Amino acid sequence: MAGRIIMPKLSDTMEEGVLVKWLKREGEGVASGDVVAEVETDKAVLELEAYTDGVLRKQMVPEGARVPVGALLGVIAGDQESIDALLAEGSKAEQVRPFAPTGTEGPPVTPAKPVPPSIQASVLAEVAQRSAPAASETPGTVTASPLARRLAEQRGIDLRAIRGTGPGGRIVERDVAAAATSPTPAVTTPPSAGDRREPLSLMRATIAKRMTESKATIPHFYVTTEINAGPLLEVKTRFADTAGPKIGVTELLVKAMGQALLAVPRVNASFAGDAVVFRAGAHVGVAVALEDGIITPVVRDADRKSVGQIAEALADLTDRARRKALKPEEYQGAGISLSNLGMFRVDEFSAIITPPEAAVLAVGRIVETAVIREGRVEAGHRMRITLSADHRVIDGVIAAKYLEEVAARIENPWQLLR
Repeated sequence: MAGRIIMPKLSDTMEEGVLVKWLKREGEGVASGDVVAEVETDKAVLELEAYTDGVLRKQMVPEGARVPVGALLGVIAGDQESIDALLAEGSKAEQVRPFAPTGTEGPPVTPAKPVPPSIQASVLAEVAQRSAPAASETPGTVTASPLARRLAEQRGIDLRAIRGTGPGGRIVERDVAAAATSPTPAVTTPPSAGDRREPLSLMRATIAKRMTESKATIPHFYVTTEINAGPLLEVKTRFADTAGPKIGVTELLVKAMGQALLAVPRVNASFAGDAVVFRAGAHVGVAVALEDGIITPVVRDADRKSVGQIAEALADLTDRARRKALKPEEYQGAGISLSNLGMFRVDEFSAIITPPEAAVLAVGRIVETAVIREGRVEAGHRMRITLSADHRVIDGVIAAKYLEEVAARIENPWQLLR
């Protein structure tokens, strides 16, 4: 039976993906379970697996093309089966089954929406447009419709700050309308000689969109405290030369944050419009910097794991995150996230909440400084941590209690090792 390969929706934030590589050629036989292509989402590179036997009759999208969710990637059919009839017939449910990414057991893959015949041509046209270089990417050159230019002039919008969605990247009326209603209209300065324009990767585009939404829609507030980091350094030094997984500040913080979620469960919650959803497990995300962005793999049940288990889990998750090999369930579902910039000489900062989480903890570096103890000035080590909280879910006292719980555990790190 013939089947259509469609760009699946692999995460809540995914709107398009990149067809990275075809692993089957046109005319090549395909068996159910074969990996036919690699797709890059905004988080990872995943393999698409065939559901049916047949021959890859048609590749609709070239390698490297950006493709919207639901767009047709290719067709598998019998060697003598007419795919013209399949395309013309459109999208019966059994024909538009998305091809499953391999190794994604757990949360189900959201099926891609069928592509009705009436819009099939437009979808394919959009694929072609997104694959083609945008004319507006040439510095100093903007391609726009007369109506779009007139609207932009009336509304004071710089066309160079808009990404066109029309043919060949042309800016059309809807692009200007979208820019006008954006909560943070893009403002750019005219390109100068020598400037370099780098198109956004899927990950960077998603980060830009989600962080803008977060700051625009979530009422952030911040609480900061200073921690005695001397005992933390003692633990870190103690395990520096031992065999086994590396135990450092991040691993101890993850453990402390997981335990603190149980002590202050209001922080382990999400705002859901007409309700507050409390999470069942104490899952902690850890921000990992990538070449083109950032991802937050999740250490599940951090309160119940030993620090050594957390270290092993983090080492594995971080390695696969940098290779874009995480499964969707491995970077979703955290109750709170940790962002640690202490290794970059950052003393203190405030992080942006990643929805649907209601809080994020930002950690600065450990500083040797003068401290007053029992009326005497001594040398000591201090570290500042800042909790960003969603005020729709968490009030100031709750945030302060959570910070207090984390600080108490970090100042007594040997207890975390038990």
